[in-house]
Amino acid sequence: MITLRHGTAAFLRNGGNVLLMKRGEHKEIAPGMWSGIGGHFEENELSTPFEACYREIEEESGIIQSHVHALELQYILMRRFKNEIRQSYIFFGETSQTDIIQTDEGALFWIPEAEWMDREFTDTFTFMLEHYMKREPGDRNLYIGIAEKGNEGVHIHWSPCKNTEL
Repeated sequence: MITLRHGTAAFLRNGGNVLLMKRGEHKEIAPGMWSGIGGHFEENELSTPFEACYREIEEESGIIQSHVHALELQYILMRRFKNEIRQSYIFFGETSQTDIIQTDEGALFWIPEAEWMDREFTDTFTFMLEHYMKREPGDRNLYIGIAEKGNEGVHIHWSPCKNTEL
């Protein structure tokens, strides 16, 4: 039987820095790896990824919704892990709030944008961030990434998810 796991992550910028989390070593998924701020959807949020993202931002950083600006859903990543399909909604935005709280999820750090790719992310996040950095200025597409593992390691197939309404 296959189950679904929905998650969200946000990468927030402020003054040339990006807020990243070094996940706790006790975490089930990606222990000790770097990530944006995020977590799992609550059951009542399955159809509202923005609500899940704002809730996770506040729970994990103390940054309240009114201090988050231009939050945009940029990626939906899908991958299979054993009998689970993991679907992650990835947001990018700005924040005017620099004071943050620390939780047992991991440690938060403001990292200069020029250095954020020097961190160890999961393969799917690494590929997603590399894709994000190569995007043309003004590219407002939402991208769907399907991860697969082959003989040469993990690869992601990217497709823009465009509005099909006429």
